[in-house]
Amino acid sequence: MTAPLVVIVGAGLAGVTCALSALESGAEVLVLDRLGLGLGSNSALSNAVFAGPTASYPPERYIEDTLEIGKGLNRPAMLAAVAENARETFAWLKPAGLALSEEMAAHAFRPSRQDVFRGAEMMRALAGHLRGQPGLRVWPGFQATRLVREGRRLAAVEGLDRQGQAWRIPCGAAVLACGGAGAIFARNDNQRGALGQGYHLAWQAGLPLWDMEFVQFYPLVLEEPGLPRVMLYPPYPPQCRLLDHQGRDLAAAHGLDSLDQAIMRLRDSFALVVHRACQEGPVRMDYTGVPDEYWGRYPLAMFRHYRFDFRRRAARVAPGAHFCQGGVAVDSQAATGLAGLFACGEVVWGLHGANRRGGNALTECLVFGRLAGRSAAGLALSRAASPAPERLERPPAGPADPEPARREALARLREIAWQRAGVVREEAGLRQGLAELQGLAEGMEPRPEGGRGGGLEAGLFFLRALLSASLARRESRGCFQRADFPAEGGPAWRANSRLEPGPEGGFKLTHPPAGR
Repeated sequence: MTAPLVVIVGAGLAGVTCALSALESGAEVLVLDRLGLGLGSNSALSNAVFAGPTASYPPERYIEDTLEIGKGLNRPAMLAAVAENARETFAWLKPAGLALSEEMAAHAFRPSRQDVFRGAEMMRALAGHLRGQPGLRVWPGFQATRLVREGRRLAAVEGLDRQGQAWRIPCGAAVLACGGAGAIFARNDNQRGALGQGYHLAWQAGLPLWDMEFVQFYPLVLEEPGLPRVMLYPPYPPQCRLLDHQGRDLAAAHGLDSLDQAIMRLRDSFALVVHRACQEGPVRMDYTGVPDEYWGRYPLAMFRHYRFDFRRRAARVAPGAHFCQGGVAVDSQAATGLAGLFACGEVVWGLHGANRRGGNALTECLVFGRLAGRSAAGLALSRAASPAPERLERPPAGPADPEPARREALARLREIAWQRAGVVREEAGLRQGLAELQGLAEGMEPRPEGGRGGGLEAGLFFLRALLSASLARRESRGCFQRADFPAEGGPAWRANSRLEPGPEGGFKLTHPPAGR
């Protein structure tokens, strides 16, 4: 390619939307597709529900409710951008295969089949539409490892192809659409490759990271041996019960009639309830009393694909890491603090505050994906044509797939994350986690040119940032829970955390007031 080029790092819902937007704006687009166009993302595992204004739910109410759920740590500019652009963006994507039904306070993708992941069907439709667009190139299996700066602007993206060959890709603009980092936890419902690559790329390029302590845990993730660790999707039939190790109904114990009520009213504190129950013994989801009429409908119809008789046996569940709410700051047009670099999707900070509202993750992908694509294309088209990708003599980082010793290190990283930075944290555990992480990093052999390759180095960085930011926040707020500071802090803690490089490779951490 020799035209002005937009490089998009990531191929989930945010990346696909971004590509469609940039192509519509007239740019040539290269999508770096690490795990599989559309289907290799967390978007494909989603329930395909989009929060946002509707005909009966005005933007002002949407903003008010999202701020309340986020405990005041949301960025007003991000909320305003989503509220203003959501419905228009939904309509814009309808010809691409995203036909949404409007509900009371959300929009939903409803495929005709009942026994499928709705997110997967959604991504299959959008990715299929994208593949047919002129001006698009997709590079499967490419692992971005570095953003190359020239002065104060982005000049190129470096990384490795499937064979381990290193490349430099000059570009007019680039977009981070890399997703989150939920898979650094031993218990999670994310795609296994979601290890924080986008945060690490941004940090290496000199960008600060915000609110890295806020990770949302979904309370009902399958933990049954032999079954995939996926969230059990709502809606839950009224006859469905969540039982602790003594057979007590956990929703009823909190005065609630159903699991749907528990999810809606208790929000992230329900993950805390389930976590504490799991500490005492196995917690099980019991569908055995659900009438026949529900088993042919979504989501129970999907159970026919699992080797487990949900109609006759209760299945073990536990909370799992679900969504990372911190990340890179962008403006209302999805531009980061580095000229030429834009970002969209889970890697971006600001919309969710201390607690992500259900459905807002996908809405964010669409709104800021479209804005990022349009903005990146506009900038790229104002610049000279981009040279062709260049082979590099030596790899800038190690292989994307670690060998057995490094796989063991990744398993250990996940255990540290779950044990020290899981649903509930406390000072001693956080400090111990930092020490364990340091020992893990020191025990790894360095790669050529200092790279450690794949997601392992990114995961190490992300967890260090998470532990450091968690140690500094001395309160419990939203999805962030400290056993040693169980109450929400006063006005001084209505603040975001900001990490930037400090002395000797450490972090400099500040807490600017929220509401910027």
